Amino acid sequence: MRSLLIVPLFVALVAGATLDFNHYWTAQDINNYIDELVSDFPTIASAVNVGTSTEGRPIRAVRVSKDNVANRPLVIVEAGLRAREWISPMSANYILHEIVEHYYEFENILDNVNFLVVPLVNPDGYEFSRTSNRLWLKSRSVNGNGCFGIDLNRNFGHLWNTVGGSSDPCSDSFVGTGAFSAPETAAMRDLIQGNSANLALYLSIQSADQMVLYPFSHSATTNPSNVAELRNLANSVALTLMGQNGRIFTSGGAGLLQPAASGSSIDFVAGTVQPDLVFTLETGAGGSYGYDVPESEMAEILSETTHGFLTMAEYVANNN
Repeated sequence: MRSLLIVPLFVALVAGATLDFNHYWTAQDINNYIDELVSDFPTIASAVNVGTSTEGRPIRAVRVSKDNVANRPLVIVEAGLRAREWISPMSANYILHEIVEHYYEFENILDNVNFLVVPLVNPDGYEFSRTSNRLWLKSRSVNGNGCFGIDLNRNFGHLWNTVGGSSDPCSDSFVGTGAFSAPETAAMRDLIQGNSANLALYLSIQSADQMVLYPFSHSATTNPSNVAELRNLANSVALTLMGQNGRIFTSGGAGLLQPAASGSSIDFVAGTVQPDLVFTLETGAGGSYGYDVPESEMAEILSETTHGFLTMAEYVANNN
C-alpha cells in the first residue's frame, strides 16, 4: 500500500474556488467536487443521483470503475449519516481524492474492485449543524410540536424500532414513524438493493469512537455466519489504523462494543442483502466531544481513515 500524504493536496474546483482537506466543506462544496471528479476523470468516475433530502438537497454518489467495467465486486462506502460528524463526509471525499485522482497508485485494487461512494447522506442535518447547532445529529424532517429530525442510523428496516432508539420525535435517537420513513434512508435502501448483485463490502464511516465494528448493532450475541472472517479483517484494519498516528482502535461486534441499537445501516445490509463483508469504521476523535475534530487535526485523521479503508479494499481485491 502506498504511503498517503499527511498534508493533503489542494483540490482546484471548476468554479475557480480552491478547496483543501484542511477545512470542512459545505454540502455545495461536496457537490462541486463530485462534478469536478467526473468531469476530469470520465473513464473512471461517474456521478449517481441517489435521492433527495427532506429539504430538497441532492444526495449524490460517485461510482468508481476503471474503464467503466461493470461486473466487478462492489464496495459501497456511506458517510455523513449523522449531521455533527463532519469528519465522516470529509473522509469519504478524501477516499475519492485518493482512488480517483491518484488512480494509478491503486492498480491492483481498481483492476479488481468497483466503488460506490456516498459522501453525504444527510445534507440537511449537516448544513444545520454547520450554520445553527453544532451538536445537531438528526435529519431535518418536520415532526410537529416544534420537533425536527430522525436519527438516520435508527431508521433502516432490519428489526426497526426494537432496541436502542426513541419514539419521542424530539429525541436525538428518534427512530422515525416507520422503517425508511426518512427520504434519506429510503434513497440509500434503493441504492443498496439496486447494487446488491455485486456487493462484496459495505462500509459506514462514522465518528468518533475509534472502532472497527461488524454486525449486528442490535445484539451483543447475534453475529453473521462468517463472524470469524469479519473479526480477522476488523483486527487487521484496527492494526493498520493504530499504525498511522498511534491512536488506539478497538474492533469487534457493534452490539457488544456499543449500546445495542436496531435500525442501523450495517444491520440492514447484513440482515437483508447479506454481502460477506459489512463494517462501521468509527474514525479518530478530537475536539470537545470526539466528533468535533478541529481543522488542525483533520489531515492526520483523513489519512488514517483512508489507510483503514484501503486495507478493506485490498482484501476484497485479493479474495474475490
